[in-house]
Amino acid sequence: MNRIRLLPEQVANQIAAGEVIERPASVVKELVENALDAQATRLIVEIQAGGRSLIRVIDDGLGMSRDDALLCLERHATSKIERAEDLEAIATLGFRGEALPSIAAVSRLRLVTREHDADEGTEVVVIGGEMTEVRACGCPPGTTVEVADLFFNTPARLKFLKAANTERGHCLEWLQRLALANPETAFRVTHDGGTVFVSPATGDMLPILTMIYGNTSAREFLPISYEAPDLRLSGYLSTPQLTRSNRMHQHFFVNRRFVRSRIMSHALTTAYGGLLPSGRQPICALRIEIAPPLVDPNVHPTKIDVRFSRPWEIHHLLEQAVVESLRAAHLIGEASFAAGRQPLRFGDGSSWSKPNPFEDRIDEHDEGIEVHGAEPELAPGSESQIPSSERAQPPPGMLPLGTLSETGLSQARVLGQVKNTYILAEAGDSLVLINQHRASERVTVNRLQRQATSRMGRSQRLTVPVSVELPAAETGAVEGALDLFLELGFEVEPFGRSAWLIRGIPVFLEGRNYEEVFRGLAEELASEDAPPGLDQRRDLALAVAACRAAVKAGERLQPSEMEDLVRALAQTDMPGLCPHGQPIIITLPFRELDRRFERPVRNR
Repeated sequence: MNRIRLLPEQVANQIAAGEVIERPASVVKELVENALDAQATRLIVEIQAGGRSLIRVIDDGLGMSRDDALLCLERHATSKIERAEDLEAIATLGFRGEALPSIAAVSRLRLVTREHDADEGTEVVVIGGEMTEVRACGCPPGTTVEVADLFFNTPARLKFLKAANTERGHCLEWLQRLALANPETAFRVTHDGGTVFVSPATGDMLPILTMIYGNTSAREFLPISYEAPDLRLSGYLSTPQLTRSNRMHQHFFVNRRFVRSRIMSHALTTAYGGLLPSGRQPICALRIEIAPPLVDPNVHPTKIDVRFSRPWEIHHLLEQAVVESLRAAHLIGEASFAAGRQPLRFGDGSSWSKPNPFEDRIDEHDEGIEVHGAEPELAPGSESQIPSSERAQPPPGMLPLGTLSETGLSQARVLGQVKNTYILAEAGDSLVLINQHRASERVTVNRLQRQATSRMGRSQRLTVPVSVELPAAETGAVEGALDLFLELGFEVEPFGRSAWLIRGIPVFLEGRNYEEVFRGLAEELASEDAPPGLDQRRDLALAVAACRAAVKAGERLQPSEMEDLVRALAQTDMPGLCPHGQPIIITLPFRELDRRFERPVRNR
C-alpha cells in the first residue's frame, strides 16, 4: 500500500486557506483586490460582527460570464497570467488564483456577477468548498461576493479570532490601505449597518489620510514626489509633530500593492535623522510605481513582501526624496544630506554607488536587515537568524549595570551630559553612562505604581472634554478594552466614527500629557503582542504613561536635574532596566581605562 497519496481537493483548499485567509480582514483584502483588478470605480463593503457573520463586497467592475464565474472558484484559475514569463511583469494585485477557492473552502460563499453587455447575470453558491447552486439571475453589471459564517467548518481557526471590535479594526485597516493605494476609486464601508469609512475618489491620498488620522492632522502631512523613466514616487509623509511609537503607520505601496519593507522604513528613518523624538516613527503613505520586471511580488502567499532587483538604489532614492521634502518644508537645512552624494537618477548606475560599508550604511542588525558581501538584500524575519553572539553588544570593557548598585549609584558624582541624551557620572570604581530617557521611564513608572496602589481607578473630571481621533484598528482596540480604561480611571465615550471623547482622566496622570498616554495605550493594545490579561494591561498602561511623561533624548538637563534623576534611579527596584526591558546603564571600569591607555593597573 502506497504511503504517498494525493490530497483530496477539499483538504488542499483548506490548507491553502490556512496560508491565505488568516482572519476576516484577509477575506476583505482579497475580495477588494479582485474588484480593483476588475477595474471597479466604486466599491461598497458591508461587514457584520467584525466579518465573522458576513462580508459583502459590491463592485461596478467588468463582471464575469457564466463560464468565468465557475472557473474563478477553481484553484489556480486566473485571468492575470498565462505563461511563466508573465511572472516577470505582474501588474495586477492578484495572480495566483487561490483567493476565491480558499475563501469558499471555509465559508458559505455566494457570487453574483454580470458583464456590462450581458442580458443576464450568474449566481453561484458554494458551501464549505462544495458548489451547491448555479443559476441565471438578474443583477446590475459588476460583481457581488458574499462570505457568510467564516470558518464555520474549521472550528480550530474560528477560536483564534478576536472580539468583533478587534476584527472590525483589522478589516478597516486593510480597507484604508487599499483606499490609499487607489485614491481614484470610491469606497464606502459599513459595519453592522452603520457607515464607518468613506473615500471620495479625488485621486489624492491627503483626504483619506485626514479621515484616518483626523482633521487636525491634515496640516502635518508633506507632499513627496520623484519621477524617472522606470519609477515614479508620490505621496505624503508626516512632520516630526505627527509620529507614532512603531512603524505600523508607514504605508508603502509598490504598484498599488501594500507591502512591508524594512529597507524603505530604514531609508525613511535615516532621512529624518535627529528630527524624530526618541522611540518615535513618522507616518507616511508612499506610492512607488516601478517597471514590473524590477520588482518580484511572488515571494509570499499573501503578497505583502516584495523583492527589488536593486534594493540599495530604492533605499538611496527614497532617502534623498524624503530629505528634499523635509528641506522644502524648511525642517532641515541644505547641509543635512550626506556630503559628497550625487543626486540619484534611478537606473543610471553612473550616478550612484553602494554605500561605503563604514559610512551611511544600514546596520545589519537593524530591523532584520542582513548584509552579505556585495549583494545586500532583505530577509523577512531574518532577525531570528542572527546568532546572539553577533547581535549588538557593548564593546569589550563596557559592561551592563552588574554590581554598580553595590558600588554606590546613590553616591554617584554627575560629570555632565553627552549629546543631551546620556548622563556621564562617576560611581565607585567605574565611569557610568546613563540613558536619561530610560532612567526617567524607570523612575516615573515606579512612582506611578506606588500612586496606583492607592489611587488606581480614581478619576479627575475634565472641565472641558477633549476629543482624540484614532485610526480604525486603535478605535477597535479601545472599544474592546473599555474595562481597562475604566479601571485605570479614564472616562471615555465614542465621538463620531473615529474619535473618542475623554471626560475624565486617571488621578495619577494629573499634570501629564494624558492625550499622549491615551493614544499610546491605544497603539499598544492594537498590536498583535498586546497582553490579554487585565493585570498585564494595567502594567502596560503604566509603562506607556511613564514613556510619554519621561525626559526625552535630546532634552538639555540642568546639573541639579541630572543629579535628582540619578538619585531617584538609585531608589528604584530595577535601576538597570527600563519598563521595556532595555538597559539603562553601561559602566566602564577604571581598570579598563588604565589598560586601554597602557597605564599600570592600580587598585582603587
